[in-house]
Amino acid sequence: MEDERMKIILLLGVIGHILCGISDCLLTYAPNGKVNLMDFKEYEKSSVSFRGMSLKNLTLAMVLGVAAMTLELFGYMELCHYVQGYSIVYYRIMYISALIMLISLPMHHIICCLCEWFFVRLGLTKEALDSVWDFFKCTVYTMYVGYLAMLVFAVAFLVVVVTGRTGLPQWAGIFNLLPLFVIVMPTKLPAKANVIGAVMFLGLMLLI
Repeated sequence: MEDERMKIILLLGVIGHILCGISDCLLTYAPNGKVNLMDFKEYEKSSVSFRGMSLKNLTLAMVLGVAAMTLELFGYMELCHYVQGYSIVYYRIMYISALIMLISLPMHHIICCLCEWFFVRLGLTKEALDSVWDFFKCTVYTMYVGYLAMLVFAVAFLVVVVTGRTGLPQWAGIFNLLPLFVIVMPTKLPAKANVIGAVMFLGLMLLI
């Protein structure tokens, strides 16, 4: 029964990352093609790439992303609970990291959605872009804190698995954010971060 409960909760993590991937695609793909967020502050490129972007899609992306990350929280917390039975130290590291990650990253997601929403709503003007870019720069720490916490979580979980401290086989360390990052990032898959998260939870769900 305990294994069945855990599988169900890890499945929530899979679903959460899939929905979050859909949310990311709503933010990234516009009628004119893929929006390159790396060029967001460059008005000439952004004014073209965001032309025709739907405000409804951006609103949906914001709501869907927050709901998705709530589902992800169940999955990450279940991994913490699993590790607790083997190492209280790694449990605490993962638990604190997961809390920080799943507070900071939803905030960052909302901020990104709002920046795009207001840029489009205000007519794709340079003044609008300057305003939302200033807002983004003032709040970018949410991204840095969130991804740092994710890195700490991934390292702690990887170490506790590959050192054989859990009931998982040591090779199960492949189902971890870090090695999956190395495999997935060079590809052209959309929403790579969420592909990585979904594969991690799916692999662990099938192993446990």
